[in-house]
Amino acid sequence: MTITETLADYYVDLDYASLPENVIQEAKLCLLDSLGCMLAGAQTEEIRNLSVEMGQSTDDHLVSLIGLNQKSSLLYAAIINGSMAHAQEMDDVHKEAKSHAGAVVVPTVLTYGDYLRSTGKDILTSIIVGYDTMLRIGKGINATKHRMKGWHATGTCGTFGAAASIAKLSGLTKQQMVDALGLAGTQSSALWAFTSNGANSKMFHAGSASASGLLATLLVNGGLTGANQIIEAEDGGFYRSSSEDYSYDTVVKDLGEDLLIDNITRKPFSCCRSMHPSIDAALKLRQSIDPNDIESIKVYTYEVAKVQCGFTNTPKNTSDAKFSIPYGVAVALIDGQALMSQFTPERITDEETLCLAQKVEIIVDEEFENVYPQNWGCRLEIKTSNESYSEVIQDAKGDPANPLTQDEIEKKFIYLSKGLIGESNTLEIIQKINHLEKLDDISKLVELCLSCHTKQNNLVGG
Repeated sequence: MTITETLADYYVDLDYASLPENVIQEAKLCLLDSLGCMLAGAQTEEIRNLSVEMGQSTDDHLVSLIGLNQKSSLLYAAIINGSMAHAQEMDDVHKEAKSHAGAVVVPTVLTYGDYLRSTGKDILTSIIVGYDTMLRIGKGINATKHRMKGWHATGTCGTFGAAASIAKLSGLTKQQMVDALGLAGTQSSALWAFTSNGANSKMFHAGSASASGLLATLLVNGGLTGANQIIEAEDGGFYRSSSEDYSYDTVVKDLGEDLLIDNITRKPFSCCRSMHPSIDAALKLRQSIDPNDIESIKVYTYEVAKVQCGFTNTPKNTSDAKFSIPYGVAVALIDGQALMSQFTPERITDEETLCLAQKVEIIVDEEFENVYPQNWGCRLEIKTSNESYSEVIQDAKGDPANPLTQDEIEKKFIYLSKGLIGESNTLEIIQKINHLEKLDDISKLVELCLSCHTKQNNLVGG
């Protein structure tokens, strides 16, 4: 069998009753964490503008836009819901697959599940399938090599995860799932070029992957077929065309024994995960240091961190700031935090912070390069006028080896969502997700995610 045939053969037959309890619990946490990120993203100007602009070109109002009190077409909702999940850079990530599965899979499943009025059990099963597909393909492609060629795996591998989750949710046959994965792969694209000018297009990578996966399933239902060797074809296969070092065997290794949703990193800070080790280190050292006494700061880390988060010490906008280790270290030392409020247009222009960021130097170190991507670490060295300080981080907070607890994830959700949907809805959502297997219609959860600031239900484009 081909790779996608092997995956489909397992996923189509996978049912909720066979899932281990720890995997189900992880799926619930992924849903809660990702939904919080969506509600935070829904409050951004970019997402609000996007929902209005895209709404003007459709009269189709089928499914809800999370946090916006608006409805739109399936594909537009997938784009907007996916984009909002990635907008604040607080969504989960898998280290070896180097991709944000939650920002793609959860919005996709919620969007189509709202349309189908799916049960909680079906939602959880589809989330697990979507994560597993996306992360297996991300691991197999060698996500580091894929990244260093300029590809963003959240968008490229995300199309496969979205397609698999929708194929599972809608009950496609094995052959139909193979076709859906083939059609998803031929739409696969997302590029890191946004860092060249601080463009905010990265959030669209998640939305595009979500919509492409959904579209793949709709195309299958319409009679189109997809390449059954979309991964491994010698001429035009996904791996051969977008990576220099890949492994087909990795994609299907331990399939059915190891579900990759059980190894997710969750973010405590509102920026690229490669910034988190140095922010963690800065927070550990800040109590002993007066920022005004700092003469120099050196961050020793892995190459990818320097490439994607070391290109500027002077961020010109919020997108730049969320990919700037120098800014992240500086703001952590001064504010003692790196949440959404540290990455606003007003905050990133602070002269004291920018002056301190100029003192940060990033150095690729073999100690951390040799263990990446299994470990995303750094060593932070700070020299003051009369002393030197050093802190090593092997596994930053949120890593599976240093995880956010359920209580911390719930507090994060409240922080991200309460201002939009109110405390009552926030607490009810947590309870519903904790017992999602009992929910007969996911639309009841989606309804709780509508903004409390607007009572009427506005139709996008209506």
